[in-house]
Amino acid sequence: MDSESFKIIQGDAYQTVKRLSASESRFRAIITSPPYYGHRHYGSDNDEIGREHTVEGYIDSLARVFAVCKNLLAEDGSLWIVIGDTRRRHEKLRVPHRLAEKLVTSGYIFREDIVWYKKNNVSSSSRDNFSQAYEYVLFFSKNKRSYANLDAVRVQGNEAAEGRNKVPPAHMVQYKPEGLNKNEIMRIAGIIHGASPSTPLSKLPSTSEISRAYGYDPEKFCPTCYRKFKRHATRRRIGDHKHYPIFAVCNPHGKNPSNVWEIATRAHYGNEHFAIFPEELVDIIIRFATEKGDSVLDPFAGRGTTGIVATSLGRRFVGIDLYKENAEKASRNIAKADGNSANLIMGLAPNRQY
Repeated sequence: MDSESFKIIQGDAYQTVKRLSASESRFRAIITSPPYYGHRHYGSDNDEIGREHTVEGYIDSLARVFAVCKNLLAEDGSLWIVIGDTRRRHEKLRVPHRLAEKLVTSGYIFREDIVWYKKNNVSSSSRDNFSQAYEYVLFFSKNKRSYANLDAVRVQGNEAAEGRNKVPPAHMVQYKPEGLNKNEIMRIAGIIHGASPSTPLSKLPSTSEISRAYGYDPEKFCPTCYRKFKRHATRRRIGDHKHYPIFAVCNPHGKNPSNVWEIATRAHYGNEHFAIFPEELVDIIIRFATEKGDSVLDPFAGRGTTGIVATSLGRRFVGIDLYKENAEKASRNIAKADGNSANLIMGLAPNRQY
């Protein structure tokens, strides 16, 4: 990308977003992992989010930032918050969902709470609590509908991903129907929908007939699950179950991913920012929620993970961080990954375009 592919702004998230809101900037997605409540200090500023005396104060601080972020979103834009919960005195504080409720009252649409399962999570030393093995990814949209590219994040079916079905030869994989026969489909539908549970199997169309009618070679394989197409066709969904499809084939791009994402945490080294969320997680969000050329914002940029992924995927990026050290580090990290010189802004002039 060109030298204007990213900018890092050092400053308070709320004040900076307010000033950006006065410009014409619009972001397709805002993706961030805000500071945890009461877990650690990221610098010397006593007003840093996460140092509030109560969890209510912490949630209010975050809600205040994300409320003004809404003005920066495109009409089909979305907000993604990676956030963990906190325990105090043997009680879980329900931080993610209390924050979600606040943001709904400020006008966001709460689309999904995705569970990020940390498959390399560290076991807890507590004597009376389970180990915390997950965080939430809260997905909000500005309006009822937001941009979504599900094809970009589809996954293989379990049969293929887990090796339960062998990989077929390339010439035996069929990606789309060829020669779909609508008249034959109507004839088969009439037979199946007119049947009853007592109808002999010999009176029903074979799975190979159903496959051919829908344009699939019954001896070829689905690219998602590696199952032969004659095994996709149904023979016993009959009688009162008229709403079932006669032939259910997988999407050739893969199946819809679930709302549980199994992704390992990212280790930090030496002088790295010590609260890193993995690039793989950000990659899924950016490919789903944006397209090339779109702009992405992270109001709590940290080491610049969102920016690293965004620029590598051809998106433009603006990051904000309270601390100069983090802003400089994020700028270097993104520049190194993106191949461009750092774009670091120390403070933000009112009404400037970004």
